Amino acid sequence: LDAAAKAPLPKCAREAMDSYMADMWERVGERSFSVSEIEHARQTLARLVGVPSSTLAFIKNTSEGLNIVAQGLGLEAGDKVLISEFEHSAGVLPWRYLERIGVEVEVVRGSNGRIPPESFVERMDERTRAVGVSWVAYGTGYRFDIPAIAAACRERDIVLVVDAIQAVGVLATPLPDINADVVVAGGFKGLLSPTGTGFLYCREGFAPRIEPAYVARFSFASDDKWKRPLTLAADARRFEFGNPNYLGIWVMRHSVELILSIGLDQIERRVRDLTTYLYDEVAERGYRVVTPRPWQERAGIVSFDIPEPESVRKHLLERRIVVNVRDGNTLRVSPHFYNTREDIDALVESLVAIVPADDVS
Repeated sequence: LDAAAKAPLPKCAREAMDSYMADMWERVGERSFSVSEIEHARQTLARLVGVPSSTLAFIKNTSEGLNIVAQGLGLEAGDKVLISEFEHSAGVLPWRYLERIGVEVEVVRGSNGRIPPESFVERMDERTRAVGVSWVAYGTGYRFDIPAIAAACRERDIVLVVDAIQAVGVLATPLPDINADVVVAGGFKGLLSPTGTGFLYCREGFAPRIEPAYVARFSFASDDKWKRPLTLAADARRFEFGNPNYLGIWVMRHSVELILSIGLDQIERRVRDLTTYLYDEVAERGYRVVTPRPWQERAGIVSFDIPEPESVRKHLLERRIVVNVRDGNTLRVSPHFYNTREDIDALVESLVAIVPADDVS
């Protein structure tokens, strides 16, 4: 019950690893170490998130993607970036690192576990150049109204950069529908993929506004290393340099194919059912849930306050129930489509046994 930290790899992932190694040993990597397989994976991922494959770049993790954007937008002293107080360190530090050159990073704060779009709009001014925000907050599980924030940004020519790692593979919304300029996500949560995999999406036509800090063979429009002048690729390929993570991307493709075979609509309905059931079960027993209940304000995470959460987490682990602790006294539970209501029942029964009702209040 901890997909928000690291989802277990499906059997097809192990089979993909075996097939990768077999190809490396038996055919000297004819398929597994080939650019054509990378493009196959790119097209498969593009189908899942509903975008043209040219808008996707493979990256190692969310942090790398956010750094590519933060360093590539050409921000200068006096420019301002808005971020939310709900951001993971991956969504804070790449922007705060720009403070050394005089970029101001302003934190937008919320109340009652929410940060409405108006809170961002109120802080936008002529110096605001970018907004960095999660689609789904890693701690509270709050789902931001990205389309509304995007509309405000587009009106003011402010770049919207979205950390989608807690949403991709859970929500069925195609990426163009949220209207962000850039979306980044690691693959090891909702996409059921190994660490070291992920993607950066740039809406069509936006990639040239980001100058990559590093380049190599695949970053350019031409494969001729002596061609003059050097011209960066106009699409997301400009953000890829050197050999990609061939093994990780090979495995990611197979995991994404599994997700496609099930259907994101089905997965979202399943996660909605499980998290709603969990929300009601823990709330009924007196736990203060910090995640909003309306589905449009959450996704795959339900977080609630509990005494001594780290001790509770360890006791649950002894019972073979995996959850996590975030933001002080908050127990974070994040089921995915492979979980069942019986899993939720086992969690709740264990919680009641570990923390008596009198202790909850």
